[in-house]
Order: sequence, then structure tokens, then C-alpha cells
Amino acid sequence: MGFSFLAIIFVFGLLVLIHELGHFLAAKWMGVRVERFSIGFPPRLFGKKVGDTDYCVSAIPLGGYVKMSGMIDESMDTEATGADYEFNSKPVWKRLVIIVAGVVMNFFLAVLILSVLNFTKGEKITPYTEIGIIGKEGISKKIGFEIGDKILSVNNVPVSSWEGFQKEYLNNLNQDITFSVKRDSEILDLVYKKEWFSEKNAEFLDIWYRPEARVGNVHGNTPAMALGLQKGDLILRLNDQPVADWYEMTKVIRSHPEKEIRIDWSRDGRTMSGYITPAKYQEKDSLENDIMVGKIGVEQYYEHYSISLPRAVINGFRDTFGLIMLNIRGVWWVISQTKSVEEVLGGPIMIAKMAGDAAAAGWEPLWTLIAALSAILAFMNILPIPALDGGHLLLLIIEGITRKPISTRTRVIVQQVGMAILLTLIVFILYVDIRRLIVG
Repeated sequence: MGFSFLAIIFVFGLLVLIHELGHFLAAKWMGVRVERFSIGFPPRLFGKKVGDTDYCVSAIPLGGYVKMSGMIDESMDTEATGADYEFNSKPVWKRLVIIVAGVVMNFFLAVLILSVLNFTKGEKITPYTEIGIIGKEGISKKIGFEIGDKILSVNNVPVSSWEGFQKEYLNNLNQDITFSVKRDSEILDLVYKKEWFSEKNAEFLDIWYRPEARVGNVHGNTPAMALGLQKGDLILRLNDQPVADWYEMTKVIRSHPEKEIRIDWSRDGRTMSGYITPAKYQEKDSLENDIMVGKIGVEQYYEHYSISLPRAVINGFRDTFGLIMLNIRGVWWVISQTKSVEEVLGGPIMIAKMAGDAAAAGWEPLWTLIAALSAILAFMNILPIPALDGGHLLLLIIEGITRKPISTRTRVIVQQVGMAILLTLIVFILYVDIRRLIVG
């Protein structure tokens, strides 16, 4: 619990810090005085003034802000003297740079994280498209999927890996989707009808692949390492009983903690045999009871390809744009009433839960989540909503086109309306988050 709480603070703090740091650095670069750099919204809790700037932490942890001299923003400060160091004294292009700097920083944080992950992980290919698990009440039953179906193509695009299948599925959301599958010796077309997409949770295709009982990475100092199992070995039998897939294999192993079992496997066409004693581990079952299970120290098999740094950076940009496009589609689904707000929208409570879950799963999922949230934050902030960066940007564009400064009174009214809209949106998002937690 403590680690999850720290992860939540880390995620929120990093995202806000990077965004506001963009505004701060750009303001300094353009010669604008920064009066306050705040993590969180007022009231101010604590901080320290260095030079002209008060660096502080404030009470409402739903964002942050940089207060610049002479700028009418969420603080509703209308005092302006016309001094050269004030925001409104700068030409439009300099103010544009300051306003978009936060969004740019969030975008490039996502690109940086995803590029590093791409470079360190390489390209992971899960070479299975045969279905091993189907949800009990999801859209997959309606489509007609059955366990054992091997997916061959999505809307006539061939797929040979689970990653390829997921990519094509996401690319075709909210339209008719035809899945070509092989069932026994027959080729069938299964159709996801566009009108089904508006149903609750219909975007989640509740199926999962059926992995072979093939050894992936072998962990050090484990029974598998001691026996000499290697990546690519195909497990054939356990205790002289054939195993059809990974699920059957792990079921047998988990049921034999600290009990020796015979194991037969295939490597490069040769059959090998031996005995292995799964190590004992304590876990929780579905009812949160403590149980003891056996493990031998192997992961599911997948193919891994190293990629160059330039390719990793290209993939980082690709993945970031992909996240933003997915969010644009989500907003459109809400506007067009294809999906409900509750299904698409997530706020601080949901993000906190996701951060805790990601932290529990390891550093890689946590950094992946941070990258996704940073890309989302960049997209949401650039929307032309008053009080957000996009609202300020819109006013500056109007000023640049008309070549006339917008009056202080107009700016104050726009900010007041924007703050009302923003606070209403925050309350609504919190309501959606709480309702999601209660209803499930």
C-alpha cells in the first residue's frame, strides 16, 4: 500500500512538474518574470522564494501552474503595468511559445519514455493467434469466437502475431470488422457489426491467445535453470501426461509445490527427459486466502528482436501519436454519443488506481503508464477550453489575426467562464470515477 501511494505521488508529481517546467523555462527564455511555480492549486501549503519566483506546493493536487507577471490566468490577477518583463508586453509569437511549451514538454516526455522502452525492450512478438480464453459475457461471444479458433486476418489484413492482431483491431474500431478464422479444417468469417460498438464495454475484445507450452526466458537460480531448460524448449509431458498448452503446463506445475515431477521436452527435434521439483511460493486465491503454489522459473515464450536507437526513437514518436489519436477518437465517440462519458473518461481517482496497479506490476508498466498519461495530458491541454493552454492559445491566435490586443475585461470574463467550466468538469470526472468504483 505504501509503495502504491508513493507511486501515485510520483506519477502525478512528475507529469505536473514536466508540464509546468515547460512554461517556466519558456517564460525565462522569453524574458518574462515568473512570480510563482506551484505544484497543485491554491491554497499554498509551503515553499521557498528564490529571486522573483515563489516555488511552492499547494493544497489541491489536481495539477499545477506557473504565475507570470502581467498574465490574466486562473489566479484572476488583473494587475499589469506594461513593464517589459510582463507576459502581455511580449509579442504574440513569444507568448505562443510560452503557452505551448507545457504541451510540448509532455509530448516529448512521452516520446522519450517510449523510445527508451523500445530500445531497451526491443520488439516483442507473440507468435500466436489461436484463441485460448474467451470472456463469459463479452462481445466476443456475440461475434461468434470459439476457443481454438486461429485468427488469420482482420478486414483482409493478414496477422501472424497477437500484437499484429491487436493493432489491426484497434485500427478498425467503430466500423464493421471481419475476422477470418480457421476452425478445425474450415475457414470462417466472423463479423463484428458497427452498431454493437455503442454497447457498454463493447470496445474490449475479451479474448486472449492460447500459448504453446514453450519455454521463454529462464530465470537464474531456479529449478528450470538447474535442470538445463532453455528458451524455445517445448514441454511435451508432465508426469507422463501430455500438455496441450501453457495453461495446462502451469496448472500441473502450480499443483506440485516441492513435489518432484517427471518432465519431457523437445529441443531442435530431440526429445529430452528429466525430473524437476517446483519451488514453493505463497499467493492469494480469488477469495484472498493464502495458498501455496509451485513454480519452476520460466516465462511464456515470445520472440524478441533488438532495434537500433534511431528506430527506437521513430517508434517512440509513432507510439505517442498513436496514443493521442486513440484519445481523439475517444472524444469523438463521446461527442457523437457512440460511447458514454463513463466508459471513455477517467480522472484522478482512476489514474491513481492505475498508477498503484502499474507500480505493483513493475517499473516497466509504471513508465508505460506515465508515457500514456503524458501524451493524454498534452492532448487535453491543447483543446481550446478557456483556462487550459488551448484556451490561452486560441486568444493569442485571435489577437495575432486581428492585430488588436484583447481587452483585460474580455480576458477576465473568458477566464471566469473557463474556470467555471473546468471546475464543473473536474467535479463531473470525480463523480464518474467514484461511480465507477462503486458500480464496478
